[in-house]
Amino acid sequence: MYSHMSTSPHSTNLSCALMEKYQFLSILLAFSVHFLTLPFVHAQVTDIFTDKQALLALKARISHDPSNLLARNWSTSSSVCHWMGITCGARHLRVTGLNISNLGLTATLPPQLGNLSFLASLDIRHNSFYGSLPEEYAQLHRLEYLLLSFNSLSGELPSSIFDNLPNLLLLYLHSNMFKGKIPSTLSRCRSLQKLSLSLNNFTGVIPKEMGNLTQLREIYLAYNKLQGAIPKEIGNLTQVREIYLGYNELQGEIPIELGNLAKLEILSLPNGSLTGAIPKEIGNLTQVKEIYLGYNKLQAEIPIELGNLAKLEILSLLNGNFTGAIPKEIGNLTQLREIYLGYNELQGEIPIELGNLAKLEILSLPNGSLTGAIPKGIGNLTQLREIYLGYNELQGEIPIELGNLAKLEILSLPNGNLTGAIPKEIGNLTQLREIYLGYNKLQGEIPIELGNLAKLEILSLPNGNLTGAIPKEIGNLTQVKEIYLGYNKLQEIPIELGNLAKLEILSLLNGNFTGAIPKEIGNLTQLKEIYLGYNELQGEIPIELGNLAKLEILSLPNGSLTGAIPKGIGNLTQLIEIYLGYNELQGEIPIELGNLAKLEILSLPNGNLTGAIPKEIGNLTQLREIYLGYNKLQGEIPIELGNLAKLVILSLPNGNLTGAILKEIGNLTQVREIYLGYNKLQGEIPIELGNLVKLEILSLPNGNLIGAIPKEIGNLTQLREIYLGYNKLQGEIPRELGNLAKLETLSLQNCNLAGEILSVLN
Repeated sequence: MYSHMSTSPHSTNLSCALMEKYQFLSILLAFSVHFLTLPFVHAQVTDIFTDKQALLALKARISHDPSNLLARNWSTSSSVCHWMGITCGARHLRVTGLNISNLGLTATLPPQLGNLSFLASLDIRHNSFYGSLPEEYAQLHRLEYLLLSFNSLSGELPSSIFDNLPNLLLLYLHSNMFKGKIPSTLSRCRSLQKLSLSLNNFTGVIPKEMGNLTQLREIYLAYNKLQGAIPKEIGNLTQVREIYLGYNELQGEIPIELGNLAKLEILSLPNGSLTGAIPKEIGNLTQVKEIYLGYNKLQAEIPIELGNLAKLEILSLLNGNFTGAIPKEIGNLTQLREIYLGYNELQGEIPIELGNLAKLEILSLPNGSLTGAIPKGIGNLTQLREIYLGYNELQGEIPIELGNLAKLEILSLPNGNLTGAIPKEIGNLTQLREIYLGYNKLQGEIPIELGNLAKLEILSLPNGNLTGAIPKEIGNLTQVKEIYLGYNKLQEIPIELGNLAKLEILSLLNGNFTGAIPKEIGNLTQLKEIYLGYNELQGEIPIELGNLAKLEILSLPNGSLTGAIPKGIGNLTQLIEIYLGYNELQGEIPIELGNLAKLEILSLPNGNLTGAIPKEIGNLTQLREIYLGYNKLQGEIPIELGNLAKLVILSLPNGNLTGAILKEIGNLTQVREIYLGYNKLQGEIPIELGNLVKLEILSLPNGNLIGAIPKEIGNLTQLREIYLGYNKLQGEIPRELGNLAKLETLSLQNCNLAGEILSVLN
């Protein structure tokens, strides 16, 4: 007897010692037989000594043994049958089991293991074995369990290995790096019950010979690169319970023969290129519990025969090309716990029969063309934890019956045509973690009952017609991390938002909010993003915002904010984007902004900012976009801007900037757009602009620029627009401008230039 998982020996020290002591007699006997009978000429005599040598060959190949277990335990001075991980048979005193799984070993597999002629179980799972599988393992005729998963084995599977393994029950090769075709010789392992080749790099087709493995219970071929059609011979596997063929490149239709698999419990074929309709014969699989057919190119209508699958618990058909209505027969599936039909082209109303699915926990029907109202009967599904009905054309009001779903954790109904008020009964859903109702036509005020949702983490109600004030009760949502209420008609930001200590994102943009930004916002020390722009907010930016040490995006544009930009913003070293433009901000740009080493976008246009551009801006080496135009900035452009090697957009128009355009701008080799016009810039256009090979827009109009247009501008082959007019430029228009094949706009009016533009541009 043996145990393929056991590490306890089944023989005594004395027994094994005797075998090794008399090995000479065994060899002598074999040598004598050689002369007595010709049929044994090629026979190989093996014994416990042979087993020991095979195992020592394995030990010699181990390059890493983190616990040093085998080095200490596999000693030549002790019996093999007492070695850790070794099982010996009581009858023949030979090695029948090798289990060295989960030891963190790094090694290659030696061919000598093929000499373990009594081996029934080989288990090396969860190690770091690498290299190929030796062909010599074809000699392991007694093998029942070959468990090699979760290693780094590679190469092709030798087809000869499976020629003579009549007793093989389990073959686990998943989570390795095997490649090549699946050997058709696998079909000769007629006793095989579980086959797992998933998570490798197998290519080619699934061998039709697999249909001969009539004892197979489980087949796992997922996450490979298999192509071709699913063989209809799979329909011969009448004992199979689980089939996983997904995440390959399988094509063609699902064979109707799968309908013969009367014992099938799991059918998983997702993420391929399967086409055609789901065969109605799938409705014969009366034992099936889980079906996964999503992320293929399956089409036509969902067959009504699926309503016969009385034991079905999970149905996943998402992201295909299914059309037509959701069959009302789905309502017969009273064991159903999860249904995923979204991201298809389903039409019509949600069947009221879904209200019969008393065990349903997840209802996912998003991103289709469903119409009509949300059935009130969904409110009877008291086991529901998640609802996804958004991105359809659903109409009518949100049923108040949803307030009965005491276990609901996610309610997602965005992007539809829902009308009416948000039901106050939503406030009963005390397990709710996420709610998405935005991009509908909802009206009225936000119900104060939402303040009861103590576990809420995401509140998303944007893009509707909500009115009134944000209820101060929202301040009770101490677990909330994200709030999206923008693009409504809401007014007044309550100071109670300052209680939301876990808040990371606050988006109230584009509403009718008035008054000052509450200083209590400065209490939200976990805040990463704040969007308050496009409102009617007034007053100064609170200095308390300088406490938001984790802030990454500060967006307060398009309001009526006044006063200076707080210097404390320079302490927010995690900032990536700043948008403060289109307000009435005054004063100078704080030099402290030069501390924001991660800043990528600095947008302060259209205000009343004065003073010079701080040279410290040149420290912001991650900056990609800078917008400072339409202010009252003065002085020269600091040469330090030439340090901004990642800059893509430089926009400083419509100010009072003076001095020359710096030659250091030629260092900005990533820049695509430059806007410096409508200032008082003087001097010549620097020839270094010819280095800006990615430049698409060059806008320098309405200044005091003099001299000639540099011929080097002709190097800028990506240029689409040039604006140099209303300056004091002189000389000939460079013929090199004719190289600008992508140029769409060339504006040179009101200068003193000579030459013909048409001839320059061919």
